[in-house]
Amino acid sequence: MSGMEKFYQEFTPKTIRTWEKAAKKNPKAEWNCNKIKEILPFLKKVIPRVGKNQSAFGLSIISLFCKPREEEEIVRYGLEPLLKAEVLTMEEVNKIVDWFLKTKPTWNSSGAGQFTKEFEIEGIKHQLFTDSYRNYRDLNLQVIQSGHSPKSFAHVR
Repeated sequence: MSGMEKFYQEFTPKTIRTWEKAAKKNPKAEWNCNKIKEILPFLKKVIPRVGKNQSAFGLSIISLFCKPREEEEIVRYGLEPLLKAEVLTMEEVNKIVDWFLKTKPTWNSSGAGQFTKEFEIEGIKHQLFTDSYRNYRDLNLQVIQSGHSPKSFAHVR
């Protein structure tokens, strides 16, 4: 898919190994305000393409500014690893794609979108959610519970 590299960065097995070493060395190590040890199980299962524009809290799986021309293709490409890993069903993929296509981003738009899903990987609870903020539309991953303590839910760009 030509041109997708401007929207996504790839997580490789080498990246995962490097992060595993960092998390062992320092359990509080972070990437983009996420504890590496909390998002590693998700990354190892899915090794996703993630949006190049990242929110301050949460991992942006997809992050689109305004309305790109090939929007449906861009969103489906970003969701493909989640579908293959059975984190999402085809019906859920279609709902997310539909939300991106219908949502008109504006500077003043804020709030959650129409899609949320909670799931668990290796005992860590996650939530996928769509939101719209300052001309961006995102599908984000948030760790909502790791071990014994629930995490607060925040999203700030």
